[in-house]
Amino acid sequence: MRLPDVILRLGSTALVWALLGLSAVYWGLLLTESPAPAVAPATPAVPQIKSAAIAAWLGAPPESQAAGAPAQASRYELRGIIAQGAAGVAVLSVDGQPSRPYPVGASVAEGVMLRAVGVRHAELAADRNGPVLQRLELPLPENRLPDGMALVPAQR
Repeated sequence: MRLPDVILRLGSTALVWALLGLSAVYWGLLLTESPAPAVAPATPAVPQIKSAAIAAWLGAPPESQAAGAPAQASRYELRGIIAQGAAGVAVLSVDGQPSRPYPVGASVAEGVMLRAVGVRHAELAADRNGPVLQRLELPLPENRLPDGMALVPAQR
C-alpha cells in the first residue's frame, strides 16, 4: 500500500468518527435538556376589535371629518362588516352621514341597535332579543380583475 492511500483512509476514518462523535454530543444535549414548563392560559384570549381602525381600513372617513352627505334612499346603509362569532362590527351610514363603526349591541339610532352581524349582512332591532326591524346586505363584489391581469388555467 502506498503512503497517500494510507493517509486518505486514515483521514476518511477520522472524519467519520468525528461526525459520529458530534452527532452523539448533539443528541446527548437534546435528551438532557429540561423542557420549559408549559403554562396554559386561564381563559382563551379573545382579540379586541378596534372599531375606528377597522372603519378607516374599510374607507370610512375619520369622525373628525363628520360633514353632511347627500340623503340616501334608505335610512341605513351597510358599508362593511367584521364578523367574529357572536361579536363583530358593522360600518354603517345613518341618514346619509359619514360611515361609523358600530359593535354588536351598540345603539345605531333612537330605539334601534345593531343586533347581529353575519358574513355579508347586519341585523337591526329595537333590543337584543327583539324581532329584526331591518336586515342590511352588503352588495356583491364586482368580479373584475385589475387592469393588466388575467386568469390563466393551472397546468396539470
